Formats: sequence, C-alpha cells, structure tokens
Amino acid sequence: MLSRRKLLMTGAAAVAGGAVVGWNALAAQTDFDEIYAGRRIHGKGELIFVDGDVVHVMRNGDGSYSTSINHYESFTSLRDAARRAVDTLGDLRPVTHVH
Repeated sequence: MLSRRKLLMTGAAAVAGGAVVGWNALAAQTDFDEIYAGRRIHGKGELIFVDGDVVHVMRNGDGSYSTSINHYESFTSLRDAARRAVDTLGDLRPVTHVH
C-alpha cells in the first residue's frame, strides 16, 4: 500500500517527467531545414541559421520570437522568423556579434 507521501512524490516525478517529454516534443516541432528564397534556413531548438550564419533569436514573454534582424516584430514560429530575416536581409549576411 502506498503512503500519501510516496504517492505525492511519485506523482510529482511523473509530472516532471511529462514536462521534460513535452518540452522535447515542442523543441522537435521547431526543427526545420529548407531552402527559402534561394537561401538555406535551418532551425534547431532556439537557434536559427541563414546559409550557416547564426541569427540571434529572443523568446518573448508571450511565447513568440523576435530576431536581431527584425527586432521589433514578433513571430509565432522560428521558421516564420527565419523566413522574415531572409526577406529583410536580401543578399546580405547576418552580422554576428557578442555582447
């Protein structure tokens, strides 16, 4: 027979495990690799690359994304953010800088 404490601990571990599985499933949905407007865009986790160059991504409080290229625009997905960055960059390469 399970004690109340053991039952609560088992439930907490199951919830924590479910959160990790849920987060991994969400991260897997954000992964993409495609050619858009003649440029290769690639997204993995919270990173975006345009022709192999990293584009800085920020996660907004509402779950949307913005990039260093389109800092004042919000996007519902990394793919949308990467596509808009390509539209804005044209033939230019993203500038990578460190704070």
